[in-house]
Amino acid sequence: QRQRRLLHTVALTRQLPNSFDRALSEHYHNGIDEDTFSLTKARQQLDTYISEMKTILPTVVLPPLEEYPDSCFVEDTVIAIGNRALLTHPGHESRQGEVESIGQVLRDELGMEVVKMNPDNQTFPAYCDGGDVLFTGRHLFVGVSERTNEDALARIEAVFPHVPLIPVAPVAQGKYVLHLKSLVTHLDETTLLLPTDPMGYKVFRAMRGPELGYEAIYLPDILSCNAVVIELGDKSDTTKKVALVQDSTCETTRQRLQEACEERNMELRFVNTSELAKKDAALTCCSVLLDVADEYVPK
Repeated sequence: QRQRRLLHTVALTRQLPNSFDRALSEHYHNGIDEDTFSLTKARQQLDTYISEMKTILPTVVLPPLEEYPDSCFVEDTVIAIGNRALLTHPGHESRQGEVESIGQVLRDELGMEVVKMNPDNQTFPAYCDGGDVLFTGRHLFVGVSERTNEDALARIEAVFPHVPLIPVAPVAQGKYVLHLKSLVTHLDETTLLLPTDPMGYKVFRAMRGPELGYEAIYLPDILSCNAVVIELGDKSDTTKKVALVQDSTCETTRQRLQEACEERNMELRFVNTSELAKKDAALTCCSVLLDVADEYVPK
């Protein structure tokens, strides 16, 4: 049963800071050489991504936070379903200062109900990166990783009690990939994108994918398994779905994605964030998709 129709009315993004060359870089995909990193190229790619997002739905672009090199990866700061937003407590100490300004925008400019991962009157040590949280419309998958602990699971479940929460054991998160969504995202409410390697099969089983009625589409290019799926429409009908996916030189990956989107009547757009990936980024890192009340949608 579908718990809630996924709809998106606003995208939240942030510009790249000049300090981005000092962003965290602990995980590597497909032999990426972090030593070749170009700040100019990374900024161009993020700007192109934001421009592409603007052609799909209204997009809030926040100014850079120079004191936080990773701050353009806004996904890690919040988990949002409907009008409720749970501010995370990022798992790396250097990122925890990014959250406050995000919460202020969500509350004051976008009219959302905002709650914290660790309420002021409690001291339980929950920490979480939004990159470990995948909401498919039916389930809320939460990966336990170096950046998300088990204490966060209870808090997420309490804030979103009407969505079944599925914990995902850290079968892959760690040195291989940073977050759950570095390995898997959804194409629709019954379809997951995963890499064609042992970790892809392991994480699908850890998510209880077959048991919960999900189909797996396996892609040779791991970066393309991280898709941003935007659903546009009204409360009774979704009129358009757009999938933004990391561009790939792998023809098999591109063909499987094109066939899957055609079968689901989705528009597919490829974008390139390969330079951002050298700083542990996946495509979803660069935005948060929101469903806010009509009066708060930027004109």
